[in-house]
Amino acid sequence: MDQNKLIIAIGGNIKASDGTHPIDVGKKAIKLLENFLIFVEKKSCWYISDPIPISDQPKYFNSVIVARTSLNAFDVLNILHKIEYKLGRVRNKVNESRVIDLDLIDYSNKILKTNSLIIPHPRAHLRRFVMEPLAELEPNWTHPIIKINAYQILKKLNKQNIKVFLDKNRD
Repeated sequence: MDQNKLIIAIGGNIKASDGTHPIDVGKKAIKLLENFLIFVEKKSCWYISDPIPISDQPKYFNSVIVARTSLNAFDVLNILHKIEYKLGRVRNKVNESRVIDLDLIDYSNKILKTNSLIIPHPRAHLRRFVMEPLAELEPNWTHPIIKINAYQILKKLNKQNIKVFLDKNRD
């Protein structure tokens, strides 16, 4: 069976209802993926960044994973939404604070545009909090539409504030 390569961005900026930190919620999400036949191959560092668009929300914690699956892109998207729901994601309005956010950034370098799914993610190349961890894992990844690699994209995003989040209590 063919294995499709996935790039998934993980983020969050508020604690879960049980007080779990967004990084730990993200790690739970990564573990849950395997229950759905999505197998993680690489994980980036965790990064801390300002919200985009700029607001008074708490800072976000972000990471990117590279995974493989035989599932189609629509099944992957549905699974990401199921995991978000299971971990306490509430969707009331656009760009609100969230416990967990799982975005399908890329699916085997395909280009797809439907009402429910756009691949590559339509704003990934505009967000340093996606591109920085992506470049850490896949420096030669090339955006299938704009045809430039992660490092070239990052050069255009140098005004966005982001740094590696180092916390000895979390590995």
